[in-house]
Amino acid sequence: MSADAADLLCPVLVGRDGEAATLVAHLDAACAGAGRLLVVEGEAGAGKSRLLRHVADVAAARAVPVLTGRAVPGGSPLPFRPLSEAVLVAGRRLRTADVPDLVGFGGALARLAPDAAAAPPTAAESPLLVAEAVVRLLRHHGRDRGCLLLLEDLHWADAETLAVAAYLADTLGDEPVLCVASTRPGPGPVRTALLDRLPRGAVLGLGPLGPDACTSMVAACLRTDDPDPALGAFVAGHCDGLPFMVEELLAGLVSGGALVRAGAGGWRVTGPLTPQVPRSLAESVRSRLEQLPARGIDVLGAAATLGRRFEWELLPGVAAVDGAVAVEVLRAAVAQQLVAVDGTRFRFRHALSREAVLAELLPPERAAMAGRALVAVERGHPGLPAQWCELAGSLAETAGLPGRAAALAVESARRAHRRGALGTAEAAARRARALVPPGSPVAADADESLARTLAEAGRPVEAREAAARALPLLDDDPARACDLLLVMTRAAIAAGAADAAALLAAARATAARAPDDDAVAARLDAVDAHIALAGDDTVGARALADRAVAVAVRAGAPEVECEALEVLGRTGSTPAERTGAFDRIAATAERHAMAHWRIRALHETALTTWGPEGRRRVAQVRRLAVDAGALVTVAQMDLVRADRALSAFDAATCLDAATRCVEASRRYGLASLPVALLWLAGGHALTGDVAATEAALARAQDAAPGDPRILADAWGRVRARLAQVRGDRAAQRAALDRSMVHTRVAPRTGSVYPGQFEWAVLCAIDDDDLGAAARAEIADSMMARNGFDAPVLLSQAVAHGRCGRAALAAQAVARARGKLAQLGVQDWAIQVMLLVAEAAVRDGWGEPVTWLRESEAHFVAVAQEGLAQECRRLLRRAGAPVPRRRAGDPDVPTQLRGMGVTGREFEVLVLIADGLTTREIADRLVLSPRTVEHHASRLLARTGRRSRAELADLLRQTG
Repeated sequence: MSADAADLLCPVLVGRDGEAATLVAHLDAACAGAGRLLVVEGEAGAGKSRLLRHVADVAAARAVPVLTGRAVPGGSPLPFRPLSEAVLVAGRRLRTADVPDLVGFGGALARLAPDAAAAPPTAAESPLLVAEAVVRLLRHHGRDRGCLLLLEDLHWADAETLAVAAYLADTLGDEPVLCVASTRPGPGPVRTALLDRLPRGAVLGLGPLGPDACTSMVAACLRTDDPDPALGAFVAGHCDGLPFMVEELLAGLVSGGALVRAGAGGWRVTGPLTPQVPRSLAESVRSRLEQLPARGIDVLGAAATLGRRFEWELLPGVAAVDGAVAVEVLRAAVAQQLVAVDGTRFRFRHALSREAVLAELLPPERAAMAGRALVAVERGHPGLPAQWCELAGSLAETAGLPGRAAALAVESARRAHRRGALGTAEAAARRARALVPPGSPVAADADESLARTLAEAGRPVEAREAAARALPLLDDDPARACDLLLVMTRAAIAAGAADAAALLAAARATAARAPDDDAVAARLDAVDAHIALAGDDTVGARALADRAVAVAVRAGAPEVECEALEVLGRTGSTPAERTGAFDRIAATAERHAMAHWRIRALHETALTTWGPEGRRRVAQVRRLAVDAGALVTVAQMDLVRADRALSAFDAATCLDAATRCVEASRRYGLASLPVALLWLAGGHALTGDVAATEAALARAQDAAPGDPRILADAWGRVRARLAQVRGDRAAQRAALDRSMVHTRVAPRTGSVYPGQFEWAVLCAIDDDDLGAAARAEIADSMMARNGFDAPVLLSQAVAHGRCGRAALAAQAVARARGKLAQLGVQDWAIQVMLLVAEAAVRDGWGEPVTWLRESEAHFVAVAQEGLAQECRRLLRRAGAPVPRRRAGDPDVPTQLRGMGVTGREFEVLVLIADGLTTREIADRLVLSPRTVEHHASRLLARTGRRSRAELADLLRQTG
């Protein structure tokens, strides 16, 4: 085994939180004097040892003595072996005469740990005396902090050990000892001697891990947060939920070279994912196969050829045996626990058991069996519905029929594509290409399917390459050639390529050679609308999209309808118009089972939703896109995450999301690369790292030379943020001034350019004209013209405040904050509100103390201590108390922090909302009732509420 393969043991406990919590709770009880014996029951590989190791680690961290013993397989097990191993170290150098509880038990203890005995063991020492000696020894070791005894693999234990375990179950209730044993399920001595005698709740059954837990374990084994989705799905599908199998499968892939390291902390899949059978399992299966009736290997070989689950009716034809023979072999295989009954069908008990059976067949035997199985499957399932198509393709490949296998793989790819399973579709299309020579009709089919899949997965460069290979072979089919040219056009739009219009022109020319088709005409217009939108021709884009939607509905082309509606959604003049278009896309996609269009519609609505709901939607769309293999959407969601994290001053999230988007954009040739690099620079700016910020900005500008959109935000969002984080007001203003030079010439539809709003507020604070020119300029921005004028109101408020119009200033801020709260974008305007609060403190108007407390709480939450200190400095200037933060303070919601609620007062508020009385709160928080009443009174005064019921309502409103 390679070093990499050996390093794949899972470093953490996964999927066993409930069982771990139960064991730790009983450890706590044992340390308090209420001991117990618990048994963890689970099949081989279920993670029993790992769970026991977890509770042992907890005990060791608390300095609780841990004694461990293990039974081992063998025809004649040594008496007391697990107990001897457990107490050997504990009893060594221990004189029983020095321990009152052990006086008289030297002979019994000598049977376990000879060095501990004052007297030699004798045959007269019964197992019960040995058991009592164990209890007394454990009591001695647990007298200070408790004691933990672990007995592993009791299914191999001798009768004497089981008798001691049963005694421990009866006697540990008053001892500072927890004993945890492990065993496998099934009938036998462990059940009759121990398990059946235990009280309810003493046996913890370990079932299989679910798919999500298996994927989490893959991530933990590989020490990565983002494993390849296909790898996670492969392991989850083959491990039967057994942690041991997860590690074995990964080790097999690494040893076989299909999974290799890719830089620090990363892994890359380089070959087909095929399971490797552990040697111990192969030997076990081989020995059980030898116990089957004659022709047993033929029948089970046929079953394994058909898959993990198989129809018994197909076995006689595939194995070339009589039906009665097949049934006889199946009955024996069930008895040998190789196969299990699964409704009216059968299945191999473990996925790797099936692989072990296949390994027993010679290559010619496997090929012949696969050929017979292909015939049986095609006869038994005409049209090869559902999974039968994939199975038939695999059988054809094994049988040595590459042309048939490739055709079936193309059909599988098309079906997966229609379901939105883009990763599966890509794999099937690539498999088809590998099976047949280039230039063949099937190869053209495979490339055509691959091009469509890669385009929707957000890999435009690869999509164009695949389409270019297929296009020359479709010259006699202009309809298909036109459709493939449109795929190439879409890919060019996604990659920001300059030849999108030329490709569309070629598609129109090709369509002219085909019979008239309304759906094709609508598709051409829909793609043309996207080209117009990319060129900032909003009017032209809407006209083309409107026409495409009308024709697509009439022609019954829902996919074209969605493509055109996307343009209408992006160019809508009101939020309702935009949302309506995307809702219609989602409904159409749902009705016609077009998963990728549903993801795209959700993607667009996520872009227009902010606050916690916006974060939830972005995360949802990203998960759906990862599952579907829609990599362009994954990258776009990472871009959104980075953008919003930059606005919220969340450096860690901004850097993580931007880095992911940069990597994806480079790997797949996406047009998002310059903006991703821009937000990466923003993440570095939030940390105050000048060199890293400027390096990322240089790369962003190299990726889009002279683009005013990039330059406007480079100065207005990134360098302005760097200056603010570093406390350099002059540099901040200079950066914002530079940003406006580029904002004025940048396309309005390219970005919001939020730096312009910050610039207007600074102009209102500092300039002689009260920022009048700046305020007039931003009032004409696309954002303000679309109805969102909160930033304009904030700059007006500052101007009113400078002129002594305090009431007007306060009203303008109240209206702006209301609009920000309605959309959930308070974080987006956090830096502007800090500037407004500074102006209000200086000019004596509004509620700057409330605003500064909210800002201070936010900056503390995102680890921006410098800006939090700036808020505290301004609070001191305003004559307000400065928040005191103690270690362990709870996170007070921003709204409450703005009201001046402290961490301790928030704790009291939570308990008030839970309905506790003053006395109960005092007991819970270890305070005097008078102090609790004092906190309650301050809460009422700070929040303006009149009763505890109103306080509870307020807490619920803050979430």
